[in-house]
Amino acid sequence: MKIPNNPGAGENALEPIYIKDDDGYDIDAFLIPVHYKNYITKVLIPNGVLKNRIEKLAFDIKKVYKNEEFHIICLLKGSRGFFSALLKYLNRIHNYSSSESSKHLYVEHYVRVKSYSNDKALDRLEIVSEDLSCLKDKHVLIVEDIIDTGKTLLKFCDYLKKFEVKTIAITCLFIKRTPQWNGFKADFVGFSIPDGFVVGYSLDYNEIFRDLEHLCLVNEEGLKKFKDVKI
Repeated sequence: MKIPNNPGAGENALEPIYIKDDDGYDIDAFLIPVHYKNYITKVLIPNGVLKNRIEKLAFDIKKVYKNEEFHIICLLKGSRGFFSALLKYLNRIHNYSSSESSKHLYVEHYVRVKSYSNDKALDRLEIVSEDLSCLKDKHVLIVEDIIDTGKTLLKFCDYLKKFEVKTIAITCLFIKRTPQWNGFKADFVGFSIPDGFVVGYSLDYNEIFRDLEHLCLVNEEGLKKFKDVKI
C-alpha cells in the first residue's frame, strides 16, 4: 500500500470494526465515576478493546510508512487520548521491528481545532497552532478522534494544502454512522459506531466526560444537564 494522499477518499483503507446499533454493555459491569452514572446510557466500547485496536492501527500505519519520516498532527483536545496511545505503540513497533530504529519515525505537532458548541457542529472553524510552514514537502498524518459530519476534517485538510505538504493521510479512532456525514473517509479507522452522542476516552460534551476511560453513550438527561456548562 502506498502512502495515502487523497484526503477524504479512504482509498485502500481497511474496514473498521463495526459496532452495531444495539451493541453495548451495562454500566454496572464497569467502573464508572459516580458523578457520571446517571448520565450514561451504556458503555459502547471498553477501554481494553480501544487500546488493542489502537495498537493494530499503529501496526498498519508503520507498515505503510515503513521508515519514511512523517509529521503527525494531533487535533486537540479530543484526540489526545488516541494520540498518546498511538505514539506509544508506534514507538514500540518502530524500535523493536526496524533495522533503522535509531532514525526518527515522526515529528509531533499539536493543533487546536474548534468546530463544536454543545451538540451542534458550527460552520466556522477556528485553528490555533504553531507555524506549520515546516510541513512543506513532508508526509503528514492527521490524528482525529472521531469523524461525525466530516466537515471539520475537510476544512482542515484544505487548510493544510496551502503549506505545500507532500502527502496528507488521516487516522481516526471512530467514524459515526450519521445522516449528516459528508462522505469524508479516513485512511486508518478504528471503529464504525452508531449515531449518538458519545463521550469518554478524551471525547467530551462541553468539556465534561473527558476522563471516562471507556467510550460511552450520553443519555438525554446528560445532554440537558451539561448543555450550558461553562468551564
